[in-house]
Amino acid sequence: MAIDPLIVRNLHALRENEGGGVEMIQQFSYRFQRGVFYQLAGPDFGGKSLMLQLLGLLYPAKSGEIIVDDLLVSELEIRALGDTRNRKYGFLFSAPFLLPAFTVLENIATPLFKIARVEPLEAKIVTEEILEMLGISEVANAAATNLNRMQENLTALGRAIVHQPNILIAEEVGNNLGAEEAETFLSILRRTGQELGLTIIATSAEDVRWKQADVCLRVAPTGTEKT
Repeated sequence: MAIDPLIVRNLHALRENEGGGVEMIQQFSYRFQRGVFYQLAGPDFGGKSLMLQLLGLLYPAKSGEIIVDDLLVSELEIRALGDTRNRKYGFLFSAPFLLPAFTVLENIATPLFKIARVEPLEAKIVTEEILEMLGISEVANAAATNLNRMQENLTALGRAIVHQPNILIAEEVGNNLGAEEAETFLSILRRTGQELGLTIIATSAEDVRWKQADVCLRVAPTGTEKT
């Protein structure tokens, strides 16, 4: 029987925002499955940002359990937690944050040296496969500063998945894209997750109306509902 990549049980967390409001997650339990795109929806500062950071092991819960690939990570020390996050997770942030002095290929390959520690030849082969999958092989040797917005985001996606994580955390997807570009990018993101068997957990930019997520989890102070 396949192991679910991420399981949470009775998760509870509380965080005060700079504006004085409070985000809260109460007794949340869920099994996240492989190859499924989960979209977190709900009001701003209603808990979805906090939920994303909890599930990405970026913010500590007050109580409850988080299990990643059958490992109870909520009891790990900081160094072991960071190691698990680096190996098992990929992160796609609200902006690409590419290294401007690097080419597309070099940007994507970076985690293979920092995290996976593979040899240069293997890194080149793996990176070229990702470039092909995302349809950006033609800009492999282009400087990051010469890319259009879609190419920047696809390069950031390639960097997030090149080390073969099990879970991809995507924050405010489409934040720096036009509405149509954002919908196209989200569709590419979902297809890529299906092909690689990735569990994708994402929030989208406020003005994006993409409706193709496999599962939508609505997060609000009163609780989380699956739709």
